[in-house]
Amino acid sequence: MTGDKTDRTITGLASADQALPVDDGKAVVLDRLRTAVFDLDPAAGTVGAGLRAGDGATNAVTDKYGRVLVTDSRGGELLVYKPDTLVELQRYPVAGGPYGIAYDPHRDLAWITLTAVNQVVAYDVAGGEPVERHRVPSVRQPNSVAVDPSTGRVLVASADGGGVQVITP
Repeated sequence: MTGDKTDRTITGLASADQALPVDDGKAVVLDRLRTAVFDLDPAAGTVGAGLRAGDGATNAVTDKYGRVLVTDSRGGELLVYKPDTLVELQRYPVAGGPYGIAYDPHRDLAWITLTAVNQVVAYDVAGGEPVERHRVPSVRQPNSVAVDPSTGRVLVASADGGGVQVITP
């Protein structure tokens, strides 16, 4: 989109639930209906390679390494993808119904809400395998999470009227 003018519309996805910018002006799209991720070239207007994303991909973010981190709620996993050639790099078990995800680039932490147990957990994702660093009880039905990268403060929002929780790690 340029200003208020649409440049093009790209079709070929069952649902484009999240579009995540990655290197070289490209993007990765999370398609929840197909529980898959797809490479997208906005300039060319094309959908590229796609990969299944677990059993129930829910939400995604990118990290400072250019990877795409995806929560798989049905499969109980954190999935990590390398975009462009779209390769799955990691599948890490996360019990408790992983749902929302946010990334703190200064601390290399992926914060994941766990809706089945009303918790939020932070994994250090800098290395080859995620390492749990924090686990905090949360508001009921913690569906969304955000991180202030300058302070590390985490906001967790309840989907059932339980409010917004503020966590300072």
